[in-house]
Order: sequence, then structure tokens, then C-alpha cells
Amino acid sequence: MDQNQEQDQFIFGGKQTQQLIQKARLRSTLKTIGIIVVVTPIILAVIWYGLYHLRLAQGSKVQSEILWKNEISAPNVHISNQSVKLDSFGGETYNQTYKWLGNKPYIWQPIEETYNLLGRSTGRYGAFGAISLPEQLSAASPHRYNSATGDREMIFYHPEIAYDSYEDSISQLKQLEDDTLVELALSFDQAYTLEETQKLLPAGVQSVWLWTDAYTPSYKKYLKETRQTIAADSMIIYGFHGEQFAPYGGVNSFINSVEQLRKHGKNFTWEADQVHESLAGDNDILEPGDITIIGAVVTGTAKQLEALQNQAYIKGSTFGVVSDSIALPN
Repeated sequence: MDQNQEQDQFIFGGKQTQQLIQKARLRSTLKTIGIIVVVTPIILAVIWYGLYHLRLAQGSKVQSEILWKNEISAPNVHISNQSVKLDSFGGETYNQTYKWLGNKPYIWQPIEETYNLLGRSTGRYGAFGAISLPEQLSAASPHRYNSATGDREMIFYHPEIAYDSYEDSISQLKQLEDDTLVELALSFDQAYTLEETQKLLPAGVQSVWLWTDAYTPSYKKYLKETRQTIAADSMIIYGFHGEQFAPYGGVNSFINSVEQLRKHGKNFTWEADQVHESLAGDNDILEPGDITIIGAVVTGTAKQLEALQNQAYIKGSTFGVVSDSIALPN
């Protein structure tokens, strides 16, 4: 074989090798693409499934925190149902609420809270804000109104603060029809034990919510300096529903909700810590005997609530919801 033939065979063999390599590369590329096409949807489905359940689980936790927060605050506001709407990076929880007015529920503003994948709130609890009258009208009527319903928001007076004036809505009850349903905030002249509070109210007048003196010395100092009243829709008002609303009412439910928020909460731990710090005894354990009451919310007909007139322990009283009574057929 001459030199030219050897060169031709070498060149031919080189071309064959290159073709084989190219075919092998093509097969490898197609195989990789096939694997990607098959595996990628599976991975995406697993990720989507995991994120779906993570968002759902975090939404459930946020709902629990809202329930606990409602059990230590929210004067006469009850949660009737809850739902969650998921989005790409978290979700939004919607909580329908109502007040108990005399012998019937009264629909109240919902609590809407958005949250992220970590279960942390990215909004504010019930962040609507009350409506205040324009300056030219507020001098004659300093009242605030709920932005969702238009009803009056109750105001409370802390017994350790000397205010320039105190509202006396009890004296205005006689101006209403006897069967008008009324929500009334009572501010006491001092702190009372739970047992003492139960004996204070006249027969036939039942409290639906009790205001606790859960304020640290530093915050009381601030209140004294500013003489600030505390609105029912405030983030720093604390108390609990009456025993008749158990299991979501009573002092034990209040204590349990405080401790649940302190141990497991992500969004309302500051509020729970304030309550614990203010009320817990020397043993650092919050117990029923530690609870002191400085006010209450009562509801009923105007005629029933007239029994509260001339009660020395009531320092101030303000209207909340006032609604005509509707007689339903049996």
C-alpha cells in the first residue's frame, strides 16, 4: 500500500470517528432533553404541591393567631367563620365577625390579614381605621365611627388617669325607645377582681366583655401624660368575652390565648407579652386570680340598661352599636 492510500484510509477513519462522536453526542443530547422534559414537570409539580400545602398550613396558623388575638382583645367582637385565599407567595385570610347585641348577632367589619410563606403577617390586624368627624364638627361631637358599618366605636377611660371630662351615655338611655338594642362601654372607677365585678352589675344586666388592666407602668405613664382615652378598635385594649361564650369566652380562655400567642405566635407576641407582663404574679405565671377588671361592655334593651343609672363605680359610659329591635316570628 503506497503512502497516498494510507493517508486516504487515515482520513476516512478520522471522518468516521467524528461522525460516530457526533451521533453519540446527538443521542446524549436528545436523551438529556427527554429526561428534562419528563422530570421537570414532576419537579415543578412537587414544588407546587409543597408550596400549596405550606401556604395552606401557614394560613391555618395565622387564622389560629387571629382567633387567639380576638380572645384577648376585640370588645364584643366574635369571629363567625374564616377562609383563606392563596396567592403565589402566601395568602390572605378573611374572618367574618359579629357583635352580640341584646338577643341577636349584629354583623361587624371583617378582619383581613395577608401573610407570606413564613406565616408572618404583611398587613395589619383589621386595618381599616375608624372615621372621625371633620375638625369643624368634631368639637361638638368627638365620636368615632366604624368605617365598615358606620356605627359608633366605644371609648374607655382608664381609672388611673384624670380626664377633663367623661361621657355619660347611661343618662341618655331614656331618650331611646325602651326596646332599642344598645351596646354600652362601662369604665370603672378602679380595678376590681373578677368576683367583685360580677357582684357590681345590677340583676338583669349581663356583661358580654370585660376590660382588663393589662398595661405596663411605662404605658400607664404615657396614658397619664397624654390623657388618652382607649378606643374599642385600638390595638392596645385587652380583655375577654363573658363566660356565656365558652369555649371562646371566660378568664381561662383569655389566659390560654395569651400563652398560646406567647409560645406559638409570630404576629401578636408583643401584645401577649404586654398582657403577661402586666398581669402575671410574682411566680411569672398568669392565673385567674391575677386578673383585674377596669371596665366592661354590656348589651341589652335601653330599658334593661337603665338599671345602671347612679352606679358609683361607673366613671364613664359610651354608646357603641345602637339598633332597633326586630321581633322575629316564632
